[in-house]
Amino acid sequence: MQRIRIVVVLLAALLMMSGCGVGRGSAVKLEEGDPVKIGVIPVADFATVYVALDQGYFQDEGLNVQTQTMQNAAAIAPSVINGQLQFGTSAITPVITAAHKGLPVKVVSNQADVARTPEQDVSGLFVAPDSGITRPRDLEGKTVAVNGLGAVVHVAAAAAIKADGGDPSTVTFVAMAFADMPGAVQRGDVAAASVVEPFVGMSRANGLELIGHPFQTLVRGGSMAVLFTAGPFAEENPEVVAKMQRAMRRASLAAQKDPELVRRVLIERGGMKPQVVQKMKQPPYGEDVDPAVLTRDSELMSELGFIDAPVDGASMMIAPPGN
Repeated sequence: MQRIRIVVVLLAALLMMSGCGVGRGSAVKLEEGDPVKIGVIPVADFATVYVALDQGYFQDEGLNVQTQTMQNAAAIAPSVINGQLQFGTSAITPVITAAHKGLPVKVVSNQADVARTPEQDVSGLFVAPDSGITRPRDLEGKTVAVNGLGAVVHVAAAAAIKADGGDPSTVTFVAMAFADMPGAVQRGDVAAASVVEPFVGMSRANGLELIGHPFQTLVRGGSMAVLFTAGPFAEENPEVVAKMQRAMRRASLAAQKDPELVRRVLIERGGMKPQVVQKMKQPPYGEDVDPAVLTRDSELMSELGFIDAPVDGASMMIAPPGN
C-alpha cells in the first residue's frame, strides 16, 4: 500500500528549534504555589480538566492550576515542550507521532476513551444524501475533510476505509475546521467529512448522511485522548506529576458518574453553547491508560503509513502513583 505522506510541520519545527536539547526548556523546578499551566481544548474529550477545577481536586492536591484555552494539539505541544505550559491535552495520535519523532512527550493520565459500541460513539463519517456514497470504501479516489493531517479523525477515517475493503492511499485528505465541514460537503467541495461531537449532531442537522463511526476502528474501550507533559519537566517535578495524576483520576471517576456535571463545566468553563451541550453524546471517561492500547494504535498508524514503525506504549507513559 502506498504510504500516506504527511508533512508534520510542528514536529520538524520543534526539532530544528532545539536540536538535541528538545524539551530542556521545560526542565524547571516548580516551587510550592507556582502556577501549573494546562493547555486545554474546550471540547467534551477534555472535560475532566474542568471537572477537576470545578470540584476542587487540584486544590486538594495543593496545585495552583491555570488553564489556557487552545484550538488543537498542534498549538499546545510546542508550549509544553518549551515550558510555557506544564501539561497539555491531546488526542492519542499526535502524541504517538511526537514520540515516534523522538520528542520527549509523556502521557500523564487519561482523558476520554473510545466507545465500545457504535451507538455510543462520538465520531462520524458524513456524506451528502445524493452522493451515491453509502459506505467508507466508496471514498476511494475522493476527497475527505479532517480537522488536521495526522489527527485522530484522519487516522480513524483512513482505518475505516481500509477496514471496509478500500484503499485509503487513494483518498485525498484535506485539513479544515470542523465548523466548515458540513457546508463543504453540501457544496461538493469534499466528498465526506470525518467529525466528532458536537459536529456529529450538527452534520445530522444539516441533512448529511452518516456512513460510519471511524473511532470504532481504534481499540474500543481504550484511550482516545490524554493529558501529557514533557519528559524533562516530569524528571524535575515528579511530585507535581503525581498530584496531577491523582486529581485527574478523581475527575474521571466523577465524570463517569455524573453526565450533568460534565455538561455544566463544558458550558461554564469550556464556553460551549448550552443547546449544543445538551444534545451531544459524551465519550466514556475511563480513569486509566493502558500502554498496550497506545502500542496497538501506533501499530495501526504504522500499517496505514502515518509513522514508519510502531512505538512501545509503555515508553510513552509515566506510571501513576502506586504502580
